[in-house]
Amino acid sequence: MGVKINELGEFGLIDIISRNVPAHSNRVLKGIGDDAAVLKTDEGRLMLLTSDMLLEDVHFALSYQPLKSVGWKSMAVNISDIAAMGGQPASAVVSIGIPAGWEADKIVEIYTGLSECALR
Repeated sequence: MGVKINELGEFGLIDIISRNVPAHSNRVLKGIGDDAAVLKTDEGRLMLLTSDMLLEDVHFALSYQPLKSVGWKSMAVNISDIAAMGGQPASAVVSIGIPAGWEADKIVEIYTGLSECALR
């Protein structure tokens, strides 16, 4: 029986992944294990990529946190990772998991927070 993730911790899991799933491109200068991945573009420039996912009741609680602030925080933590690597944010890709029964205006509220943070 293998080691449980909660016993490994974040960095132990990252170590196992990086040893067992290597980057398959010479463009990847730094993969898993830092705030952001570092890739080399065709033009020889460096590009930073990051994707931090926030989970309800782990990183935020909808019982007291407005949806707009959840969106803001979601963007801010990813911008922070780029800044930690000395980069300048240029664009964002958003992934979001939502309950099927939610009303569309709730999603607009989240994206309003994302957008306001990105513009600032």
